[in-house]
Amino acid sequence: MTGTAPGRLNSVRSEDRAVHEWYRFVLSFPPHLVQEYLNRFGVGRGMTVLDPFAGTGTTLVECKKRAVACFGIESNPMAQFASSVKLDWSVDPAALSDYATGVSAEARRNLARDGYSDWGGLALFAADEKPRARLRTLAPERNKLLLKDSISPLPLHKTLVLLDSITAHGDHRQRRYGRLALANALVRTIGNLKFGPEVGIGKIKHDAPVVDAWSDCMRTMIDDVAVVRDRASIPSRVYQGDSRCADEILPPRSVDAVITSPPYPNEKDYTRTTRLESVILGLIDDADQLRALKKNLIRSNTRGVYKNDTDDREVAAHGAIRRSPGTSNAAGSSWTRPPGSSASMRASPSCTSAGWQDILPGCERFSTAAPDSPTWSVTRRRICG
Repeated sequence: MTGTAPGRLNSVRSEDRAVHEWYRFVLSFPPHLVQEYLNRFGVGRGMTVLDPFAGTGTTLVECKKRAVACFGIESNPMAQFASSVKLDWSVDPAALSDYATGVSAEARRNLARDGYSDWGGLALFAADEKPRARLRTLAPERNKLLLKDSISPLPLHKTLVLLDSITAHGDHRQRRYGRLALANALVRTIGNLKFGPEVGIGKIKHDAPVVDAWSDCMRTMIDDVAVVRDRASIPSRVYQGDSRCADEILPPRSVDAVITSPPYPNEKDYTRTTRLESVILGLIDDADQLRALKKNLIRSNTRGVYKNDTDDREVAAHGAIRRSPGTSNAAGSSWTRPPGSSASMRASPSCTSAGWQDILPGCERFSTAAPDSPTWSVTRRRICG
């Protein structure tokens, strides 16, 4: 890959797009990076991969494509929802297509009844020029959670009408597909968001195609499921939880390899990145829920720090974490921070120096002999069993 532009290295290749493009963070690492690690470390059938910071499932989806069992842990409810849908490949594509057709037809009828149209991405008066119904909106406490101007009033109305149809049709699994397609359409087409790399507000669109945008996302999902359905039985699951308490979720010695991208310090608010779709889908309903979510995340930006936080106490005894990058430990070993990495990143240790436990927020544990090694990792005890 020498001589390749960084932007191309981090983009999704056309041959890798299936499933990954259903919904993904703008700055997600690319699927071919996971492929490279699986090849380099000889991970294949009969082995299990863990991603303790699963995000939107890049590692998990790529493992499942290669028939490698995989499990993930993710705290953000929107990301966990997206990953879980992206790992469900046993849905019948024909039935999913019928579901999408029924939903879009009903949504168009309901919009026309209210005096609106979504045909061809154009919002016009209905053919009989009857007065338009009052625009629907979110409850005040939910509306306050949105970034200002992240979605315009008319597209929001049409989105809520469509969401009613998504919820009214199909079975539970089909509705999950429909909701994820809506989340994807909100970010890509319907809303006013831009990413660069933090989420912000771009050009204000007073109207946008909603049913058409959702239908396009559904068609992509239907086509992809037909391709990967033969690997639907490969064990895979993503848990919503705290990766610092992984041993409460996964049994000992159940993981052969870990491939992940941790939330390193970058002043990025991950709850802000998914705010629009999280609120509209009802995954976050009020400020208390949002605050509770932020407090349960590993801190990666100053906006997620609260005056009663105790995270600093959890690492007070661990010299390897507190040491500045590039310094040596007592044994004389040293490490060099890789380009673009953060000071919190550490190489995975070999399974040695047992007999101690990590202090982890939210878990009732204590430290008996904190290791003072630059290769220490909070996932060590879980991986090694």
